Amino acid sequence: MEITPKRVGCWLWLSWVFTAIQNSCRQIMVCILRAGPIPRHIAIIMDGNRRFAQRRRMEKKTGHEFGAESLMQTLRNCYEMGVDCVTVYAFSIENFKRSREEVDALMDLMQHKLEALLEKESLVNQAGIRVRLLGNLELLPERVRHAAEKVMVRTMPNSKAILNVCVAYTSTEEIVHAVQEACQGVLGFGSVNRREITMEAIESHLYTAGCPDPDLLIRTSGESRLSNFLLWQSGFCYLHACRVLWPDFSFRHLFMAVLGYQRACSYINRRQKHKSLKDLSSPL
Repeated sequence: MEITPKRVGCWLWLSWVFTAIQNSCRQIMVCILRAGPIPRHIAIIMDGNRRFAQRRRMEKKTGHEFGAESLMQTLRNCYEMGVDCVTVYAFSIENFKRSREEVDALMDLMQHKLEALLEKESLVNQAGIRVRLLGNLELLPERVRHAAEKVMVRTMPNSKAILNVCVAYTSTEEIVHAVQEACQGVLGFGSVNRREITMEAIESHLYTAGCPDPDLLIRTSGESRLSNFLLWQSGFCYLHACRVLWPDFSFRHLFMAVLGYQRACSYINRRQKHKSLKDLSSPL
């Protein structure tokens, strides 16, 4: 088929119409969700980048690049819904056991994406989103750690929403760190009284301190494991597992996850309220 200016113009027009219809449908779906309770905090285990690349015969790093793009689109969708906080599992401490080539590629990608967040036109600056990197950041290469610190300082004044990116992270390491910090705080005042080490004291030293516990936890790629992610914080949240690989995760999948949360919301809220009243000052 011969490509003519007329055909090109027709294709461009159809593409514009399709995009306009797609955006209108998304806005309608957002309005539907806003008629019910919107989760304040959504946590996501972004699983499936490598399988996405393998199925398409791509390099692994290309799969991770597609995953990074999916994160930014999902963050935009969450912001449009009115979600206050998004926490994503980007890189586990266990991931350092992967091949040197893949780890180096991931560190390069992380540095590049962090530096991109500093640009004025980036989503986090346009939408007023604060970025926090959570985990044992000392395990990261210095260049990545420096980029992370720069992003956290630069976005600290942003107050409309929060993006927590868990890197060099496992929940067990987070809990151990929080307990050590809580004990250190008590030791600073002399002898240790076990009643002074409360649930509240430990929670104040978790990496996620300052954010509410997740209301909704999403895991992609069909797995239903928590994989050592937010074990302390996710005791009473709604768990949603979807079969789609993370780079293919779209607004439609987010819509279904939030809809599922809304159906279970009343029970979840009762359990969270009961936990808060019970654990507020309970000693370990």
